[in-house]
Amino acid sequence: MKKIIILCPFENKDKALLELEHHYLKQLKVFQVEIKECKSFGQNQTKESQYLEKTLKEYNPNMVHLFREKGKSLDSYKFSEFIEKNIQSINNLVLVFSGAVGFTQELLKTYPNHLSLSDLTLPHKLSRLVLIEQIYRSHSIITKHPYHN
Repeated sequence: MKKIIILCPFENKDKALLELEHHYLKQLKVFQVEIKECKSFGQNQTKESQYLEKTLKEYNPNMVHLFREKGKSLDSYKFSEFIEKNIQSINNLVLVFSGAVGFTQELLKTYPNHLSLSDLTLPHKLSRLVLIEQIYRSHSIITKHPYHN
């Protein structure tokens, strides 16, 4: 099965948000979503960067897309096209959040595909939920499920 991997250098322990995430994830049929998280690195950008570099080494850089404020913004239809195109061409898609201090310049250069989730600044845990909902929305657009309409 095709897989979308969400890499989060932070943990989500909020039961209400996790319940909502699970609600969307259990309905996906075309692809699987795997969330890889770890304990927060706080303000230690060096340790976070080392973790991300080590984790991302197993993936082709073309598969990896970093979420950042200055990334490319997509509406729900364009995001569903992005998901479908990438899943078809590379099987796995890796979507990466940074922690509190953002990505290092080295990571930004190594992985040049950047997306923006919103023009708004969102808390990390809420950003993750929004991304999961948008993945589910993309799934509904791709499969012509009435959820999006």
